[in-house]
Amino acid sequence: MKPILECRNLTSMERAFSMLDSLDIDPRARLSSLSRGTREKVQLVLVMSRQAGLYVLDEPLGGVDPAARDYILHTILTNYSEDASILISTHLIADIENILDRVLFLQKGHLALNASVDEIRGEYGKSVDTLFREVFKCWEN
Repeated sequence: MKPILECRNLTSMERAFSMLDSLDIDPRARLSSLSRGTREKVQLVLVMSRQAGLYVLDEPLGGVDPAARDYILHTILTNYSEDASILISTHLIADIENILDRVLFLQKGHLALNASVDEIRGEYGKSVDTLFREVFKCWEN
């Protein structure tokens, strides 16, 4: 196993080390020795420490406690390039709704919704989380 940051293509090692330090993660630790939540945080560090035009995050809040979720959202919002876009795939809508600009719902491999958060609130009169729960409801009342 390689140490966490033995990754040569990071554009900002200082940034990555600072983020690891703020999370109290030893950069010499082996990924296999870390909890699932800590491994998720390390993956976030590896993504957000880079300068990119597009950041793609798949379930960045999955498997971490609520306090860590707050840190992750703060890290995402304070570490991306100003001219970049962030694409977040998640089922934890309520946890990220306040940072969303635009929402895409994919259902059975097809685009079910593509709208701004303001359009959803105005047109449907609902929060994104409420609309998500209705569109993806697993049972009928």
